[in-house]
Amino acid sequence: MKQRNAASDRTASREDDIDQDLALAMQPHLALMKKTARRGTHQGRAGIGMLLLWLSDDIGPRVDASLAALGLSENKLDVLMFFGLAERGLIDSKEVTPSAMADYFGITRSTVTGVLDWLEKRGLLQRALSTEDRRSFSLTLTDAGRALLAQALPTFWDTCEALVACLDETECAALQRILAKLWKQLRRQT
Repeated sequence: MKQRNAASDRTASREDDIDQDLALAMQPHLALMKKTARRGTHQGRAGIGMLLLWLSDDIGPRVDASLAALGLSENKLDVLMFFGLAERGLIDSKEVTPSAMADYFGITRSTVTGVLDWLEKRGLLQRALSTEDRRSFSLTLTDAGRALLAQALPTFWDTCEALVACLDETECAALQRILAKLWKQLRRQT
């Protein structure tokens, strides 16, 4: 019983330290917000939004570092994963075209084209004239692209899991509900 209480005390102490570190990091930004935000800005919500931005700034490089040994970044893996989803019939896509990918990711076609060019130069995908629209290209993974995707996905999923490893099941469920709500709101706004 004493061991359990000691472990619980250490966990509480670590959480207090994290809370204090976060408060110290946010303090100057919150002070700036107080002086510069529009009247009516809910400072607590704006602070949470800022924390989400900070998390996204930290998550991207962590995921990229986990994939670096494979010569990939998260955005390149996203594109490979799109092909994998399409090949398995897990997304509604008759042909994979740059336009379809830009729509799916909510980015410009030129951004998609840059990633596609990178993947094609490395022999991970191939282009062919579209059977539906002769002005467009249909894209498919090569065997090398499929092999790299199969190699990268376990690392990617491990990294995703590690991002929330400090949360218990109840916290994970709550965070998933909250993030889903935020994601839906952001999708409606675009």
